[in-house]
Amino acid sequence: MESAPSIHPSIHQSLQADYGETGHEILNKALGLQQTLAWDDAEGNLLIGKVGTDRATTALVYGENILTCDSERSLRDRFSEYQVAGQRSGDDADFGEATLKALRDKAKDSQITRYRPYHLQQSGNATGDSCREWGEFEVRQRAARNEETTYRVQGWRQGDGSLWQPNQRVMVFDPVLGFHHRERVIGEVVYTQNEGGTLCELRVAPEADCIPP
Repeated sequence: MESAPSIHPSIHQSLQADYGETGHEILNKALGLQQTLAWDDAEGNLLIGKVGTDRATTALVYGENILTCDSERSLRDRFSEYQVAGQRSGDDADFGEATLKALRDKAKDSQITRYRPYHLQQSGNATGDSCREWGEFEVRQRAARNEETTYRVQGWRQGDGSLWQPNQRVMVFDPVLGFHHRERVIGEVVYTQNEGGTLCELRVAPEADCIPP
């Protein structure tokens, strides 16, 4: 496993594993706290770094290299208000109600007009600020996830011969979905080769969608 140069190796925020969580879920939680991403490179190495550390040399263009696209555009996982609560540990001078008060906050999604609240419990030592930040993060990520799109292109390589890879920023020109010179991050790459030819599926989304929850 390697760390991309853009991330500091130490994690300063507290992380508490909940009962029954798998190692994969705990890793995703740690990545989410640091707003970082884990992905593998062409040699199979696991990399951990900031989102969008590399840039694709070839754009995705409707009518040129885009063969097909798929985008769900569903609002079922978006809510009008995210209410976040948490707790923190105390000591002999800081206990009881003092560790429970003000450890809650909320964030609103202005694009969802019907009242649909969603309650979240923050793990680890929470603060009022961390509860607010978590709510704002949920708003951004769920809105970004609504624009997640999978494109299929011919071949595995870009115009300069390099492979399409996860965590690359790519420009998208797709008037059908309303993307005009829109930058997206490649979250997943699937290489296929069969009777249909040599193809590559690229799942792209705004940066906020790529950060683990």
